[in-house]
Amino acid sequence: MAKTAKRREISEYPWQRKKDYLLLVAAVAAADGALPEEELSLLNRWMDTFELPEKSRSEVMGAARQEPLQLQSILGRLAKTDLVYSLMLDMMGMAMADGVLQDNEIALLREMAAGLNVDQIDFKILIEFVHSAHQASQLSNPEPLYEHNIDSAFELLRKRKVRLFPHTLLCATSLSYDEQLKKRWAKFRAI
Repeated sequence: MAKTAKRREISEYPWQRKKDYLLLVAAVAAADGALPEEELSLLNRWMDTFELPEKSRSEVMGAARQEPLQLQSILGRLAKTDLVYSLMLDMMGMAMADGVLQDNEIALLREMAAGLNVDQIDFKILIEFVHSAHQASQLSNPEPLYEHNIDSAFELLRKRKVRLFPHTLLCATSLSYDEQLKKRWAKFRAI
């Protein structure tokens, strides 16, 4: 019987991978030309969680200020890891942190998904999930379409054997709804 590799927490990854991860998230934050307080706060929280060295923190903040990145190189390095789907959700969460997914953010996310070898159907399911989670968090009784999109994303994540990290946001615009979704994901995954 093959031995299964133990999945690590994000803090256990090499600092270079964590820096690459956050460089991409910061690039998404910068995609709409602004860095609102919600996005800056989220980026700082993740840099603390990831325990990034000071120099790496400066590079991440540079990406948030739209300094040039070697985007394809970073995507290529991360495409070979088990971080891809959590990274996609975090990039999408960053784009949604201000409550709106802009066309330029979606275009950048689509380009990054291609660089990470994420199937376009998977991308569509994840982007619908992020939007639906935001919309559902605003309602006391979420619409069936939002529930369907959330379940579809959970099914995809289970099918792909994705492990979400504790820092990964399922709803960037509402931390209480994010917690509800994480509990729901845990139950869904256990089925």
